Amino acid sequence: MKKILLTCFLGGVRPFQKAKKSIRSQFHQISIQNFHIGGWLISLRGTRSISHADRRVFCDQRECISSNIPDIRLKLIALCFLLFLGYSPLSMSQVADSPPGIDLVSVDSQSPGREEYSTPAHPLELGLLIAGLDQEDSLDSLASSSFHSIASLEIDGGPVLSRQSEASTLKRDGKLGLNEYPNQNTVLIYGELINPDSLGPLSLKITPYYFSPRTTFLQEEVLVRTEKGEFYDGVMNPRTKKFETLVPLSHRPGYLSLFLGSRPLLEDYLVLPGDSIKVKLDLSRSVVVFAGKNKDFYEAQYALKRLDQRRVFDSPRQLIIPESSSLLSRPGSQEKIDYFRGRFGAELLILQPGKESLDYLIDQANKAEEILGPKLEMLDFFKAKLSPSEWDLLRAEVYGSFYYSIFSTFRKFHYPYVQNKFGAEDQESYGQRLVELVDSVGDLEFDYESKLISASFLDLELERLILTALWEKRSFIELVEENHSGELADRLQAAYLSNYLASHTGQEEILLNYLSQTEFSPWKDRIENLKRATIPGEVIEEAQLISLTGDTILVSELSEEPSLVYFYFSTCSHSASYFKNYLFPLYEELKSEGIKLIAISVDENPDLWKERISKYSDPSIPNYNLRGLSKERWKELYEITSFPRVMFLDSQSRIQSFDIKHLGETQDELLREFRKKFSDVITTKTNNTL
Repeated sequence: MKKILLTCFLGGVRPFQKAKKSIRSQFHQISIQNFHIGGWLISLRGTRSISHADRRVFCDQRECISSNIPDIRLKLIALCFLLFLGYSPLSMSQVADSPPGIDLVSVDSQSPGREEYSTPAHPLELGLLIAGLDQEDSLDSLASSSFHSIASLEIDGGPVLSRQSEASTLKRDGKLGLNEYPNQNTVLIYGELINPDSLGPLSLKITPYYFSPRTTFLQEEVLVRTEKGEFYDGVMNPRTKKFETLVPLSHRPGYLSLFLGSRPLLEDYLVLPGDSIKVKLDLSRSVVVFAGKNKDFYEAQYALKRLDQRRVFDSPRQLIIPESSSLLSRPGSQEKIDYFRGRFGAELLILQPGKESLDYLIDQANKAEEILGPKLEMLDFFKAKLSPSEWDLLRAEVYGSFYYSIFSTFRKFHYPYVQNKFGAEDQESYGQRLVELVDSVGDLEFDYESKLISASFLDLELERLILTALWEKRSFIELVEENHSGELADRLQAAYLSNYLASHTGQEEILLNYLSQTEFSPWKDRIENLKRATIPGEVIEEAQLISLTGDTILVSELSEEPSLVYFYFSTCSHSASYFKNYLFPLYEELKSEGIKLIAISVDENPDLWKERISKYSDPSIPNYNLRGLSKERWKELYEITSFPRVMFLDSQSRIQSFDIKHLGETQDELLREFRKKFSDVITTKTNNTL
């Protein structure tokens, strides 16, 4: 008995040894009222009574633990007395033997400050569980195997349901049973969310194959239903919502993002097929914690992303601007620049376009190992905890993202300046420096599988080959064939077209050429989809629209006349301007020739759509709404990444143009070029009318 009492009191004292604030400032006083335990009536009274809701908070919120130390000891004596009576000794011992100090802040942590304050596992925690029971509950129920499962549950032990031997085979309220656990092409996500702001619904975006930043091909977005815990499932904090879902993936790792409304909680995390991931998101404390069998893979990504953010935050903000700019010459600007220069905090680095800014960029590239040092050290820390393929994949992400930013900045901003402003000698000098840099990056070694998965590697290699093509005046596809083969070559070709097809003329010829040299899926499927969204002539795909009266109508039922189909959303000023200044005047000129104009809003909010028709469309024409899954499918199918989009269909609903906006920059030019390009369609309609 003495040994049991000593164990309980040592456990009871330990939580307060590492508390950062005073005990009285953190904990409220509570009372455990009458409990019937095996025929005994035990009354433990404090300073106030607690409701049933209070008891649930008491179970999982450390701010609700009593600040009255003698009162806690009284409760501990009662608990030890219960142990002496023989109630649930196994459950008690399991918790008492758990390692103390789990989740306490550690100065030795690789991510100090990420850990949330937590009391050690000790008998007091079972005291909290007892305090959370209703008065009619008995300790006999606590001694059951279900309670033992809850008490001994480990955070990194895999999915919660797998610890409940009998309940895990059930499927209640849409939850997963054991037979629905992830196979090799899916991922099980279990999460717990504390969200004090209620900013919007929870959703997942899954990218099984990465092609380009703006491509949604094969992406899936899933709304995730959250629900409150049930106490017996181990979720005892009433503020916590839990969720679980199966995520479709391929046989390779893909990317996953988690959003709360439009706010990203997790962005572009690599996930492993067949994995079971647990994640805790406490937005009130800015805490993100991963668990599960591959927790270190996700914790490593969190740490690497945090280091990226730190580097950006701690680096000077660059402003490339000529000295003659009015921004620098306006009164007071130079005084402010001088005042803030060298001060602790944010810093503005002003660079001149040309040699100064380009020298700075090349210098950053030459310091890659120094700049990437913290991330490479972090990777080394996790190396023993990751498989070789996981470690190599993250390494490809680290190097790829860094050098991609260097190369893309040069190509998009500095290359035109070098070509147009530099003399021949400087062009050759800087060109040689960049060629050497590009060649050295090409010597970086990564596993072949990493090259087929990593988004950062793909972006980097794309930029590297494009720059080489510019310098050597060769075609991109020729350089791909020279440097790569097999599926990796197909991936690069699909990525290039996903990014840059729209900037080329002769798109049909380009697509057919690339298709003839692409073999593997899904890369060939991607190019096929681009062909379908680029080369006119096919009948438009079916979709379900909603009318102003709420009726549904299919696209094939819209019109038997040649039609301009205008896609927009009701907060896009470009859409409103284009409609009023170009599209509607074009329609006014053409409607006597049998051309119809149909407006389709892609707003998810039907009230917003209806309220703004007079601004973004016109009440005199047919107005419909496309939303939900139909909208997402159409956006993917026809590569709609920006608005407005104006298609032109003939009388048989065959696509004649995927977008007419490029035909003219003025009303007259647009009308003239439209009539020239689609004279056959207009003539056919006119003849049929006669």
